[in-house]
This record gives sequence, structure tokens and C-alpha cells, in this order.
Amino acid sequence: MKLLCAADLHLGRQASRLPEDLPRAGLSPAAAWIRLVDLAIAEGVVAVVLAGDVLDDENDFFEAFGDLRAGAQRLSDAGIRLVAVAGNHDVAVLPRLAQAVPGVSLLGAGGVWESLTLELGGSAVNLVGWSWPQRTVVASPLVGLDARLRSLPPGVTLGVLHCDLDQPQSRYAPVASADLQDGRVDAWLLGHVHKPTFARVPGGTWVGYLGSVFAADPGEEGERGAWLLEVAGDGLGATPVPLSPVRYDSLTVDVSDVSSPDDAIAAISAAVLAHADEMPAPAVGGPSVVGVRLSVVGRTPLAKGIRERLAKEDARTLRVTGDDVTCFVHDVRVEVRQDLDLPLLARRDDPVGLLARRLQLIDGPASPEREALLERARAEMRAVESIRHYANLEERELTDELVAGALRRAALRFLDEAAR
Repeated sequence: MKLLCAADLHLGRQASRLPEDLPRAGLSPAAAWIRLVDLAIAEGVVAVVLAGDVLDDENDFFEAFGDLRAGAQRLSDAGIRLVAVAGNHDVAVLPRLAQAVPGVSLLGAGGVWESLTLELGGSAVNLVGWSWPQRTVVASPLVGLDARLRSLPPGVTLGVLHCDLDQPQSRYAPVASADLQDGRVDAWLLGHVHKPTFARVPGGTWVGYLGSVFAADPGEEGERGAWLLEVAGDGLGATPVPLSPVRYDSLTVDVSDVSSPDDAIAAISAAVLAHADEMPAPAVGGPSVVGVRLSVVGRTPLAKGIRERLAKEDARTLRVTGDDVTCFVHDVRVEVRQDLDLPLLARRDDPVGLLARRLQLIDGPASPEREALLERARAEMRAVESIRHYANLEERELTDELVAGALRRAALRFLDEAAR
């Protein structure tokens, strides 16, 4: 049995930072919804499951009605159920849409846990879900779940919930991860945070955010789409499927070895074109448009000339089209610097020398000293990211590469200033 699961479609929202001359047709959540419906029919799924925030705002009823209804009708004609829970964005409007659009099943209306069972070829899947009763929920929505779970027939059980994981002071349905991993539910399909984190945890439970179906702004980098779940007996598998027609990425171009400022411009253009060519084709769910946050880096005697050239020729006007994908630059960071003689600076007995030695350590081979330095920096970065003002930002994985890069950029900025 197959199910197609997604969250945070946000019908009615528009992608940000798109160039004004770029046609908007097909670059919306509605286009991602059409792709999702196409995929569901092609895969012959039993149901499409949406984990909240199907709409972006309660004022989007009319804009979303036609798109949602058309997709729901196509699913119904193909014998596919459409099941959803309401999130904080569509707490009022999704129940109204569910009543107005035939074929939509709203689970857990009014904040009361509800279930339905899907059956196919001897396999059974229980969907248990909870919908937001109001825009602010300060208590865990898991109250009342036990009674519903006890009433379920045998079969794989999937929980569908729009919530805020491990944020106990949140106003957005706070839930502790530990409470979702007790083995009573085989998989938790979560909405709210747009970065996908859905994965299998030790013990066999699948849990995490499905991520947004549509990439709406540069903060939502990488692949966005849905998850294809396959149930066979008691087994469960999950595969991410790209669906968003818009994608945002970061791209770094190192111009350390170019021979002239003209060659730097050519290297940037070639790198952006190569990035476009790397994308999967729109026909298989890949993006039609990719927005790039460009970083131009390197150390070269030509640094001043390259910076001056990039100040005159704004890379944000760059637009290239690969095999099927158009790539544009929405933001540029230029960090091209003059060469530094680190070994010479490292001999100094002052803060500059200390920092140069730390930089050599960062760029050197693995060692206990390097590991300790990165771990201290990682702890500081975690402390900053835990501040409540950043709670709704996508959580980054603080890998050694990411931490070392942050330290390297900070150290080089200081050394550049000190060397002037």
C-alpha cells in the first residue's frame, strides 16, 4: 500500500526574490499541488495525507478553493483519499474548505484526536490525527491520544500532526520528541517546520517534519516536496520526492586561480550554468527555476580588481538557462581577499599571530587540538541559535565543515583588517 504524504503547502503564498522579468506562471504552491496530484495518480497511492498549513492564510479561501477542489476531484476520480489536519495557518479556513470540497477528509477537527483506517490487499493503515482548534496552542496536543490509540484495529499506525518539536514554551502546539518515540505509532508525519527532517530513529519509529512542498523564500534551501510511504505487512519505507517548481540554493565560486578579473566573471557564469545543469528535470519533479545565493571567495593578487569589477557588473542580473532549468542570482557576497602570508603572521607574538596560528590549525589535518577548537565554537553557535528569537528558523546541522567555515571567515576578516 502506498501513501503520498506532505505538509506546509501554503496555497496562496508567493515565492520571494524572483526577478521581475521572470514569468510567474507555474511558480507557485498551486503548481506544486498539481505536481503532487499527478504523482499520487501515477504511483497509484491509496491516499494523499497533508499535515497542516494547506493554506497560507485564512483570507485565501477563494484563491485556494479552485486549486484544492480541482486536485481533490482528480484524486477522487482516481479512487484516492485526501486526508488532512489543520495547522496554525489554516485553523479556520481548512475546515470550511473540507466541507465545501468533496473528497476531503479533515482529521481531528476541533482539537479532538480522530482516526480512519485504510485497507488494501490485506494491509491496513490507521491514520490518527489532530487539527488545531484555534491559532494559538500552548499545551501539548497529545492529551487524549491514548484513548484513540487503544481503539484502533491491528495495522500500521501513522500519526498526523502540526506541531513545534522540543520547544516547551512555544505557542505552536509544543511536543517533546521523546513522547513520539514510545513505539505505539509507527510513523509521525509532522508539519510546521519547513525543513524536512523525517527519518527513522533507533527502535524503528519514523518521526520528523515532512518539510514544505513549495520553496517560498531563500531561507528554504534545497529539495522540497513530499514523501512516498510504502506499507507492506508491518514494514514501512519512505522516499522523499521533489515537487517544488522553485528551488533556492547557496553556491560558492573560488576565484583564487583566475588570471584576470574577466576570467573571474567567466568562472562565475560557468558555475551558475553548471549548477542549473545539475538539477533534475522539471518533468521528474525537479525545479523549473533555481535562485542562488552566490558567494565569490578566494585569495589572489587580483583581489582589488575582481572586487571592483563585481561592483560594476552586478551578478544579480545574471540569468542562465540549462537543459530545462533557469538559474538566477538573488544575493551576492564577495569575499575575495589579498594573499596573506600566514606562516609569517603566525610568528608574531600578538593577537594577530595567535589568530594566524588558530587559522592554520583550522585548515590543518585532524588533531585533538583542532577538534577541541571546533567543539568550543560549536557550543557557542548552539547557544546563539537556542535564543528564542531564532526558534522558528530552520535548524542547521553544525558539521565540522560548517563550523570551520564560520571560524575561517571571521579570522580572515580580522587578519585582513590588521594587515592593512
